[in-house]
Amino acid sequence: MRFRLQQFCVPVLVATLFFTATSRATAQSDDVVETREVVVSSTRLPDVPVDSRTLPSKVTIITAEDIQKTGAKTVQEAVQWATGVVMYDIVGNGFQQTIDLRGFNGQAVPATSVFVDGVRVNEPDFNSVNFDLIPMETIDRIEILPSSSAVFGKNSLGGTINIITKRGGETRSVSAETVYGSYNRERTTISANGPIGKFDFVSSFSREKEDGYRRESGANITRYFGKLGYRPTDTTDISVSYTYVGDKLFQAGALTTQEMSQDRRQNTSPGDFFAHENNFIRMNARQVLPGGFSLTGNAFYRNLAQDTFINFGGGFTSPTTMHTESRGGVVQLSHEGEMSEAKNSFVVGTEFTRNDFNGTQGGFLPSRATTNEDIFAGYVQDTLRVTPRLSFVGGLRYDHNQISFDETLNSRPDGNARFGGLTPRGGVSYLLTPSTNVYFNYSQGFRVPTAQEMFAFLPFTSNPGLRPARAQTYEMGVKGNITSRTEYAMAVFLTDVRNEIQFTCIICAGAFGDGVNRNLDSTRRQGIEATVKSKLTDIVSAEVNYTYVQAKFRNREVFSSNNIADSGDSIPLVPNHRLSVMGHLYPAPGWTASLIGLYVGSQGSLGDDANAFERIPGYFVLNGRVAYESKVPGGRLSAYLLLNNLTNHEYSTYGTVGDGTAGPFGRTFMPAPGITVFGGLSYRFELSALTGGGSQ
Repeated sequence: MRFRLQQFCVPVLVATLFFTATSRATAQSDDVVETREVVVSSTRLPDVPVDSRTLPSKVTIITAEDIQKTGAKTVQEAVQWATGVVMYDIVGNGFQQTIDLRGFNGQAVPATSVFVDGVRVNEPDFNSVNFDLIPMETIDRIEILPSSSAVFGKNSLGGTINIITKRGGETRSVSAETVYGSYNRERTTISANGPIGKFDFVSSFSREKEDGYRRESGANITRYFGKLGYRPTDTTDISVSYTYVGDKLFQAGALTTQEMSQDRRQNTSPGDFFAHENNFIRMNARQVLPGGFSLTGNAFYRNLAQDTFINFGGGFTSPTTMHTESRGGVVQLSHEGEMSEAKNSFVVGTEFTRNDFNGTQGGFLPSRATTNEDIFAGYVQDTLRVTPRLSFVGGLRYDHNQISFDETLNSRPDGNARFGGLTPRGGVSYLLTPSTNVYFNYSQGFRVPTAQEMFAFLPFTSNPGLRPARAQTYEMGVKGNITSRTEYAMAVFLTDVRNEIQFTCIICAGAFGDGVNRNLDSTRRQGIEATVKSKLTDIVSAEVNYTYVQAKFRNREVFSSNNIADSGDSIPLVPNHRLSVMGHLYPAPGWTASLIGLYVGSQGSLGDDANAFERIPGYFVLNGRVAYESKVPGGRLSAYLLLNNLTNHEYSTYGTVGDGTAGPFGRTFMPAPGITVFGGLSYRFELSALTGGGSQ
């Protein structure tokens, strides 16, 4: 039976009534609302924190403490437990997993926007995100806002991941950490932070390397992060940050079934790598003004150099260099007003971004191209709390994108393109009880075609007439507290997309053919997300996240002569089920023991749009972590032991279908790592322990 949104309305309403009744019996007072986590990025730039439960959306908040408990070493690992996440490894390197949200599979262009301190970090060529360029030790919190949003803009069909970096704390300290583990993994981090009068600072340097689970799939990464904050008064806050990352990441590539049976760790394309050098400067400022107004703004400059070498086999290689410069900023004016019981929050803003990127590709398809992109947008959003229980949200954004493409080797045509449009948003939120909220949300979003999608290498065909993909999302849900120790959230969503962009190739042989990117007629993503968090006792806490999602074609689509999708066929690389269960035990002061399980259901292979082949099998992975932290003279000492894939389960997160044979363009899979062990030791030296205070 096909899944329809209407089928789940009744269960959600029944669940709402059940949780409401439970909440009425257990809620003590209205102050339950005040103890909830807040979201600082419900507007385009961080402003007044908002209670996450009053937003008409299922928002996920991951704090630095949460990251520490799971032992995540990358952003992808930190968010993989959350609802709505689609994640897989396409290259065989633990730092480069692809991630998307709500049934979008990141092919070929991700539909999720990622921001760091209010600045978009998606690469302008394919909207991908190099998460290895985001130092994990600098993250204060991650906020996942699913579906399109009027204030965040283009390419957010699946949602937005907003990352906020740390500020200097109340105590000056210096920390050192060292990590060792499987596959010769090493990481050394030295950091310092704290206040100096009205200033605060964070400085962190780290070196990381590993050989990788697969042969010649290692990584070498050097990172530096520095942030200086200044709060001269209670109404002024300014910060400037700088990030440098230099890395070289080797890739192992996919294997056939026969190759995996021989040796899952082998590398059939040794020498493939990505290398980056990233310089990223950000400035953020907020000024509280009279009359309930506040002015927030940011400005940024980013310079990224990237070298890539891919060996396609048979003597075909592709060395590529890419240089990207981005600069821009956002200015946002907010107003908080109040009259009797009614409260109103109004936001208006504008942003501008300029991207210049040029690349040179050698090998059998040589190219030298320059692309310039200008992005201008204006947005407005209003949140009206009519009563303490009832609130409405409405927003509208206008985007204008202009792309200029110039190919100097003449293997591709030059061209210009302009895209623009309005994306509205509306929602209603109602507090049935002080601890139970129900909501409904509607939003639109769009994705702009990239220059690489419009202007193709020969012998492929260019399509400068590609239209933007446009999405409409409907979401309804309930969230709140069952008891003072247990909170929950449940959402049902449906996203219809028109003009989704996909590569089609009627006659293809390996890397050659008559392929062209074109707009599909209609696709649909729909599903259920549910989260329960509980501090069961003073020594036990647990969290359960479940996602059910269907991603379907709604019309007959011809991708190739032997790959024709009918209406109702599943979109590849989107598992129907994802379930994560986390348990944390605090048996004695300073001790933490965690057990984390992740189940991912079966999914179709890339290229199997017709659903003609057996799906990639589902898998279950169990991780464990034991940590100890103790106060010692002068500071704090902590140690941990992390074990991933405790059962040594053999599984794959990604697969492809070529010509349907076992040949070089047949079915291939990406083997995931077996059991791995990591151990870490850190010491935090607190200056206040010697001086008896914090700032001077």
